[in-house]
Amino acid sequence: MFTGLLLLATLLFFYSCTDNAAPLPPDPGKYSTGIFIVNEGPFGGSGSISWYDPASGEVVTDVFARENNGALLGQFVQSLTFHNGKAYIVVNGANKIYVVDAETFKFEKVIEGLFLPRFFLPLDEQTALVSQWGADGLSGNVVKLDLNTNTILQTIPAGSGPDKMLRTPDGLVYVANSGGFGVDSTISVLNVSEGVELLRILVHGKNPGSLAFFEWPSGQFLPYAHCRGSFLDATPKGWVGPLDGTPGFETAPFGDDLVSGPDGQSLFFSAGGSIWKVVYPAAPEKWIDQVAYGLACDPDNGDLYCADAKDFSSAGEVVIYNAAGDRIRAFSVGVAPGEIVIKR
Repeated sequence: MFTGLLLLATLLFFYSCTDNAAPLPPDPGKYSTGIFIVNEGPFGGSGSISWYDPASGEVVTDVFARENNGALLGQFVQSLTFHNGKAYIVVNGANKIYVVDAETFKFEKVIEGLFLPRFFLPLDEQTALVSQWGADGLSGNVVKLDLNTNTILQTIPAGSGPDKMLRTPDGLVYVANSGGFGVDSTISVLNVSEGVELLRILVHGKNPGSLAFFEWPSGQFLPYAHCRGSFLDATPKGWVGPLDGTPGFETAPFGDDLVSGPDGQSLFFSAGGSIWKVVYPAAPEKWIDQVAYGLACDPDNGDLYCADAKDFSSAGEVVIYNAAGDRIRAFSVGVAPGEIVIKR
């Protein structure tokens, strides 16, 4: 009988340790690398950031909430950028940028005074640009931030709905003017050192949302733009093409993202429920039948990460294809996944 009681006590001890023990403290380097997915979140709810470790397969669906006692980011989490030991999380609907530690995701501060902010582009250790649509979603601009004081240094004009930005090696910044709540067909080119818009490039499509470079072996860069098309048109059309005045190519409307392959000699974008591949100067070719609200291409091995937002109200999914176009893995994330950031 004594043996039975001892066994029972031992089992109860291990049960209590397993089920009721305090959670382990966070690993201080847990988020130093991995794949980060920006989940916009549902209407009326909160967005989130998911994290995936390709080596182990581990997924954390809501990193910010997990590492900050369940705190929420707010409606329409738009983008995430890592810079100088910090992670900058742009929350469009809350008009804020949350600053967290890049490795622990512990909250540090909030940047306010913005109006429908979209994307964050670091310039150096002290400054960065933020594109914003403006309070009306039309009269947007690009602001230059002082990252030491988190205040606005300059406001630079742009077109309607300035969105993703692309910086050239010589320091110019291209801004895709997405139209915001309206229509635009231009790319702004900024001289950020002087805080001025140099020109606006007219493209052959409506509402450009993303930009990417072809990089030649000579070291030259050719910027491309991808236009989603306009919901206001009876027959909307997408477009993709270089910013050199050539006509480019019509695509299915309402696609998302334009990303460079690891060699700089190919581009990928989504349109019409498929992923398309572009090799200059040829027309785009359908590559994979896969819906994607956001894309990212691993610069090391060419794996393509595709964010499938499903119905935009329940859990989304990220599907991974290798450089040969073979589906190799998928995992669940938060609601309405869009931007994907690969951190090495």
